[in-house]
Order: sequence, then C-alpha cells, then structure tokens
Amino acid sequence: MPKRKPKILFIGPTPPPYSGPELSMQQFLESQTLNEAFDIKFLKTNFRTDNTKKGKLDASMLTNFFIFFSKLLKLLITHKIKCVYYPITPTQVGWVGRDSWTILLSKLFGAKVIIHLRGSHFKLNFQGFNGMVKKLIGFSLKKVDTAIVQAQYLDDQFLPYVPKSKIRVLYQAMDINEFSDKHDIEVIDGKILVMGHMTKAKGYTDILKIIPDICEEFPHVKFYFAGNIRKGERGVFYNQYTGEKIEYEDPFEAENSILNSKYKDHYVNLGIISGDDKMKHLKSTNIFLTASYSEGFSRSLLEAMSLGKPVVFTPVGAHREVFEDGTHGFSFIPGQLEDLKVALKKLISDKSKRVEIGINNRKNVVENFSIEKIAADFKTIIQNTLTS
Repeated sequence: MPKRKPKILFIGPTPPPYSGPELSMQQFLESQTLNEAFDIKFLKTNFRTDNTKKGKLDASMLTNFFIFFSKLLKLLITHKIKCVYYPITPTQVGWVGRDSWTILLSKLFGAKVIIHLRGSHFKLNFQGFNGMVKKLIGFSLKKVDTAIVQAQYLDDQFLPYVPKSKIRVLYQAMDINEFSDKHDIEVIDGKILVMGHMTKAKGYTDILKIIPDICEEFPHVKFYFAGNIRKGERGVFYNQYTGEKIEYEDPFEAENSILNSKYKDHYVNLGIISGDDKMKHLKSTNIFLTASYSEGFSRSLLEAMSLGKPVVFTPVGAHREVFEDGTHGFSFIPGQLEDLKVALKKLISDKSKRVEIGINNRKNVVENFSIEKIAADFKTIIQNTLTS
C-alpha cells in the first residue's frame, strides 16, 4: 500500500493580479515536485484583482475576514493538516487583520507553520508598529516552526522572536522554458522597460527625474512603464539599503511633469500588462530597469534576465548576494540619481556589453533559479519542518 502523503495547506494569493507573490504561489501549486511529495490543499487570500486597492481597510475587507477564517477553520478540522505554508505581510494592518490569527489558529489545531517573507522590509516597518501590536506579532512569531526569507542576509528579520536556526532561504523561481532567450521578436534599440507599481518606493519618480538628462544625450531612448500608478505607500516606508525613511513623492504629479515637458515622447505608460502583451514588451526591450528602494527578490528582474536581457538594478533584497555588478548588470544605490544615470549610460552606449551581460544573465538563471531547483529546495524545507 503506497505511503500516504502529508497534507499541506498553502495559503496565499493567485493571479490576478499578475504580480510576484501571485505568480510565485501559482508556480508552487502547479509544481510536479511538490505535488508528488505532498497532498496540497489551497486557501486563496486575495479577493481583489486590482493592486491599487490592496491593504485598504473597508467593508469588503471585514466581510472577507470572516469568510477567510471560516474556510481556514474548516480546512484544518476536516483535512487534519500537518503543515501550513503562509506568506506574511510587512504591514501592521496585515498582521492585525490576518497574519497573527492564521499562525495561532493553525498551531491550535496541531499544524506546523512555515511563514514566508516575500520582501525585505518587515524589520524596519516593525519598529514603527503600535506597542500592543508588537506584542501580538511577537507572540505569534514565537509559534512559527520555520520562517523563509528571500536572501541570506535577511535572516535577522524576525529576531528575537524567530531564531536564525529556524530561518531558511528560498530564492525566486523562474520557468526557464516559458522565459526563454530564443525568440523572434525584434529588439527595439533604446527601449528601456520598467515593470512594477509606479510609486516612489519602486523608484518610479526617481526614473522620471533622470529622463531629461538621458534623452538629451541619447535622443533615441524611450522609457516604457508597465504597472499601475498608486497614490501613497502601503508597505515600503524605508530605503532598505540605507535604512533611511523614504521621502514620499506623488507619482501623479511626477507623471504630469514629464507629460507637460518636451520629453513627453520619451515616456510611455503601458498600464498593467500580462500574458502575451507582457512577454512582447519584455522580449523587445533593449534594457530592463528596476530602481526599487526595497525588494525581497524582484520577479520581473529575474524574468528579464531569463530572457537574456541586460539590466540596471538596485542592490536590495537578494540582488546584492546573487547578482554581481558589471557581470549581471549595473547596480546603483536606491535614490542615487547620478549613479542611476551612469549605470544606464554604460549600457546604452555599449552594445557589446549589453550582449555579454545578457548571456551571463540567462546562464545564471538556468543554473540557479529554475522552478525545478527552487521547488526541490522548498520540498526539503517542508520535509525538515515536518520532522522537526
């Protein structure tokens, strides 16, 4: 008689929207490696399909609070779940509204708990939380069996509540067959693609500031932005590289400024893109750019690298330990606009360097970040948690 597979409950978001956390959860749920090892149940957390509304406390959130926990309770009771995998939020609202109670309820019914920080700013945010909320979070974190972070140097994010002995690193994963460097779409010379929320924390307003200088020197360059403009910040409040608080800038005002300038034709707002449209823009771009102040491990950056694209990036999250400046792209400290301009100019002006970096990037992703490798690493983490 075949051995019964352990029942694992995955809790988290799936597309839409087509952002990093949603796509990563979908990859795990569809992984042959994980499904062969475990009997996976799933509880979806996202009830909104628009990233601009994430984190808003309103009537629909309160209604879904009760729906979510009734479903969780039913799954824990009827399926006798052995382990719960749950990506946590970096926000106070998220911990008070769901994270703490999910951990505590899962433990109450005897399940092991694995949490996953898909970012790099929990520790900095935690410093500004309400005192009572800190106590609740601390109490919850002490119940956690394993905590996953996206980079080795982030292993202190949950101290002193989760010791480093319980921390594991799991890098971003990529389907190297879907994101292949073999394609027939023509690259557009001078096309620079940026993907993600169009906010100060993602570096959107910084990039708009350097467009005039870049396009004066390189008139053929055009910046394409794929994502949604979002007023305010709901999760990232600090420069993860320096620890300094981010000075907020209104992205709508920044966009109006560039649209009312002589550089308006060098700016394209694509809005939210996905599927074939997203792939078309990734494949046709000359350079991929991310200017984020904080990341765990940028999925869009890895997608571009998978396609053999040269990149300019900030050394935040896992980027600083898995990508080498000058080999996998050019990096600059978040908010340092002169350094951003220098990094971009190096790639814009040197085609041979773009080709060299693109080849290095594809090789790096294939060898280290395929979904098969990362799923195998995740399988080991779950198995070790079950036997701990």
